[in-house]
Amino acid sequence: MKKVLIATKPDDLHAILVSIALETKGHQCVMWYTGDFPEQQSLSFRIGENKLRWKAKGKNFNIDHDAFDVIWLRRPVKRMALDKIHEDDKPFALKEAAQLFDTVWRVTNQESWWVNYHENARKSNCKLLQLKLAKEAGLTIPETLMSNDVSEICQFIKKYKKVIYKTFYPMYWQEQTSLRLAYTTPISEEDITQNLTAHLVPGIYQALLPKKFELRVTYFGSFHVCVKLDSQIHDRGKEDWRYIPAEQLSVVPYDLPEEIDAMCQTIMRQSGLQFGCIDLIVTPDNDYYFLEINEAGQFLWIEQANPDIKMLDIFSEFLINGKDCFDGHDKKMNKPQLSMQAMMSKAMKKMRDNCQHHQV
Repeated sequence: MKKVLIATKPDDLHAILVSIALETKGHQCVMWYTGDFPEQQSLSFRIGENKLRWKAKGKNFNIDHDAFDVIWLRRPVKRMALDKIHEDDKPFALKEAAQLFDTVWRVTNQESWWVNYHENARKSNCKLLQLKLAKEAGLTIPETLMSNDVSEICQFIKKYKKVIYKTFYPMYWQEQTSLRLAYTTPISEEDITQNLTAHLVPGIYQALLPKKFELRVTYFGSFHVCVKLDSQIHDRGKEDWRYIPAEQLSVVPYDLPEEIDAMCQTIMRQSGLQFGCIDLIVTPDNDYYFLEINEAGQFLWIEQANPDIKMLDIFSEFLINGKDCFDGHDKKMNKPQLSMQAMMSKAMKKMRDNCQHHQV
């Protein structure tokens, strides 16, 4: 039996489904909703005559120097509202709490298998580093400018004519009845020159590529699942396939060429990642372009769109395997594969309960 720690948010349906899958397979799973620290959780580290020991306690949650076989840093958050502390004291208190919290990832459980290791995950989120590693691995990348210099941005747009704008981090805001997201969008020189605050918000600008279709390649160690997204048959998906309603998006398996797979695996190794989602574009000339890698990317939407692609079962087996050399083909395929849909109602109930008892 493997013991797995999952650090995430209480409303993370991905993590909840994976925890149910692991327990169904006979393994122990500890869910750590890190946003509860420090208001509803405590952390303690002790070192001196004896070896380092650590404890974490909270609602239905207790770690006492536990050794975990696997640690999945799914989406650990630092909420740290500290509502009871005077406003003048909050900056100091926040830094103190953050320092103690980050100690968990930097010092404890060094023998565990991490998905992904904290420092590697943080480094891999650098968009410029991703493109640099992709180019060094032999992949083609779009012409790219990252800047807040209005003149540089305008010159870039003049040169490449059709340019898209992307954010460094996901941008979203809550409206009365829905959550709005900022997707990839075309941008003009006029958009920049008429925006008096353009220099205050750096962005990513890329030459618009012609698309035949798009690929999402999800890496589980050395094993990958590649799916083809027919984004260009939808008007709303020309620049960003995420605009397409889920029920209208075609998601089918795709055989990734061996040379492209080898280059992507090089990026994974150079980034120090065990898990990651890579986005590629295939042009009408059948050229492959690297866009980005997300070390904590969503992946269960693939099974939701195409139930024959058992992403939940593959990922849970990946964690149970606990090694970078996981090969999904080595599983006993005669063993029944878990269905995400069969676990959805239980997961939704768990998520609703979480949101009532934990900091969201």
